[in-house]
Amino acid sequence: MSKELIFKGKAVTLADMLRAREDRSLRQGKLLTEFSNESLLSVTMNIPGPIKTSPALLEVFDSVIKAILEKLSGNQISYQLRLLPKTGYEYYLVTALDSQALKLKMIELEADLPIGRLMDLDVLVLTNQLPTPISRTALGFPPRSCYLCSKEAKVCSRNRSHSVADMQTALVHLLQSFFDGDNQLS
Repeated sequence: MSKELIFKGKAVTLADMLRAREDRSLRQGKLLTEFSNESLLSVTMNIPGPIKTSPALLEVFDSVIKAILEKLSGNQISYQLRLLPKTGYEYYLVTALDSQALKLKMIELEADLPIGRLMDLDVLVLTNQLPTPISRTALGFPPRSCYLCSKEAKVCSRNRSHSVADMQTALVHLLQSFFDGDNQLS
């Protein structure tokens, strides 16, 4: 799979991304309010650069949704929503499963998936009326590592430790392994 195929899509601007982040937060808040006694999972992808969607990325995203549903089989699912904006794919799932138990299952899934580092599998709760993700560290797990250097991902992101081109090259290698493996997620 070539870099050109993976990053073949519509470019987005910073303003587009900020608007999408705000919309996502509002949607999460509404879902947490509507389903106040249940747990919310919000799924997005970590895609570097201005192109966040393509047929190849959608195939990966949908494969991860399938893996999530398999991981949660036997648990009541009250609500699902799959959105495909140009700013990046989004998936929301509401389940009766306890939020900490759901987060533990998502941490397991991230570790099991060869492409787990590309995904944000956020379990959210309302804190002071704001959607807040349950952190890995709150459950005794280390912070997520960067898929380039294995340092803490948030530190690399904040410091802009890696170029977009380097991150895209690493992503291409991860996705190449995914596609060469006949889309096997485990």
